[in-house]
Amino acid sequence: MSNMVPLSPAQAMSFVHQDPRAQIDHPWWPQGPSIDDNTNVTLSTEAISQRSASVAQAKSSVSVACIACRSKHLKCDGGVRCSRCQSEGLTCQYVKSRRGWRGPRKAKQAEQTATKTINWHSGNINGSQFSPSSVEFGHNDASSIDNNLTTSTAGTSPSIGNGVQLNRPRGQFQVTYVPPPQIPENNPPTNAKSAFFQYFWGTHPFLLPQNYLTELMRERPLPILQLAIEFLGSSYLPNEPTEVYRDALERSLFQGSPPRDGYTVQALLIYAIGLHAHDNSQRATQVLLVATSMALELGMHRRDFSVKNGHGSPILEESWRRTWWELFIVDGMFAGVNQSVSFPLRDVMTDVPLPCEEDEYISGNIPHQLRTLSDYDDSSFASEEIVFSSATYRIDAMRIMGRILAVSALDPNAPHAWHAVDVVDACLVNWQLHLPAEKKELTDRNGKVDEMLFQAFMIWSGSSILLHRPRSTLYFRDVEDIKKCVSQCQTLTPATDRNTHTAKAVRAAGDVSKLITLPTPLQNHTSFFTCMVVMASVVNLSYWSFIVPDGEDGLIKEHIRLNIGVLRTLSDLWPVASTVLKQVKGVAHEMLASKKAMSINYWNSIAGDEIQTLIEDAEVDDGMDGDASEYVQGVNA
Repeated sequence: MSNMVPLSPAQAMSFVHQDPRAQIDHPWWPQGPSIDDNTNVTLSTEAISQRSASVAQAKSSVSVACIACRSKHLKCDGGVRCSRCQSEGLTCQYVKSRRGWRGPRKAKQAEQTATKTINWHSGNINGSQFSPSSVEFGHNDASSIDNNLTTSTAGTSPSIGNGVQLNRPRGQFQVTYVPPPQIPENNPPTNAKSAFFQYFWGTHPFLLPQNYLTELMRERPLPILQLAIEFLGSSYLPNEPTEVYRDALERSLFQGSPPRDGYTVQALLIYAIGLHAHDNSQRATQVLLVATSMALELGMHRRDFSVKNGHGSPILEESWRRTWWELFIVDGMFAGVNQSVSFPLRDVMTDVPLPCEEDEYISGNIPHQLRTLSDYDDSSFASEEIVFSSATYRIDAMRIMGRILAVSALDPNAPHAWHAVDVVDACLVNWQLHLPAEKKELTDRNGKVDEMLFQAFMIWSGSSILLHRPRSTLYFRDVEDIKKCVSQCQTLTPATDRNTHTAKAVRAAGDVSKLITLPTPLQNHTSFFTCMVVMASVVNLSYWSFIVPDGEDGLIKEHIRLNIGVLRTLSDLWPVASTVLKQVKGVAHEMLASKKAMSINYWNSIAGDEIQTLIEDAEVDDGMDGDASEYVQGVNA
């Protein structure tokens, strides 16, 4: 992955449009601008001029004029690139006014984001009429962020811990540092939004941290993103109307006219994860395709996207980078648990820098030196050990899974197919060998689990199962009734003897059991952990069915009991866990009954004289005395 060059928009989009998931019924998506190799995925100059003209008509004055207009004492319309600079071909820049700016007027309460009390039949939200078409999204185009903000020049925005103050001529909003709330772990959330940040955000940390996002939403309503947060957060609260949030979000995204910007991509990504957890994988896959398609059109796979849309805010830039990488992770997870789905982002070249550590992101102390995948790939040859963020090792584990999925799709009779298996197996081993010592421990001194490292090891174990199980002696017919989260693919040609593949698959399933026993509540993990537990259950059940060695039967049974216990716990939270729980328990029950029946039939099939022979042999081997022999003969008589 070194020396990576981003694809052109047409090349990047080609990977997505080859995917069968593209058949999606949503009226607004196909209406986007056509893309070719010579097209930038931004608004044209003409479109920007029209936007600036409309703004000028609606608002006769602006709070700040650009440098060029100010120097000539001319009136400025305050656009991202004002009409005068466009017509004269000048660079349009803004600086903070020396007279200061007190910020916008307080928005009316009716213009705030939609809240949770929804009367779906009447379309009423907290007493106000709501429908997706009635929501004002501001700018329905790919450059809505650019049109709403101007880039602050160096030194003009005060910063506390890399906090953000974003300045723009009109309708300014600010994102300043607010200390994150200290929420005790045993204090349950009181609403859907707080549940989202208490449970979900840490498992997929790509949105702005809660304190920053709250400040942003006070000045710039993001109703669709708000609905997505409440939909996912309501899943953790039994009394919240999750289905109502879902229906409202579905209508807002696919029956309204949402802005085609990074915030909509984030909402789509949250929605796709939530749908998958709610056992609607088909719709989740379609929604994810819309999110990845929009992200590629916006150019989120390119380094400059975060810079152009971060507006001088290090934490907002980090959020955009994390959004791209989270799309990559979730796209891979969907493909890993359902191999009929492709992994299009696997083949998209990107130069987006890697995420920083979670504590740096939460505090707003974003490192100035950004590392890339090229830096990571070259680090093994560095003279000194380089430690990357936990999220980086999670990304690399997903890259390995992508390679394994590609190898599994090869024709097993193709030349050198076995060599490709050896290569990806070496990637799995190298991933563990090159982990720094501090990244091999998933818990810190206080017993807190690093969720990004947890998911990295989870993805690694799942990748190992995907590689070795189809090439092992673990037959599919024993567990064919388990259909969720696993693929009943054909037995593949092994790269070595099948017993080696079996041992590696069983070891990976055991590693999943170790993850289960970590000291953290299960609801603090990603919902995709459900599917990894199912993959481990399939391995353990197949191994337990016939080929488990003597002395290991009890251990494998305990692993199966552990897997079932996890699924039972998660079934109270995620509907997908409830579905797979029934399937896994059904197979385990039939397998246990079959093993008991085989044991009874075996002993019943042995004739009396055969029992006597066994006893006599035992006497010779163990030195049984005559009294004991006579006693057994008397019993047989």
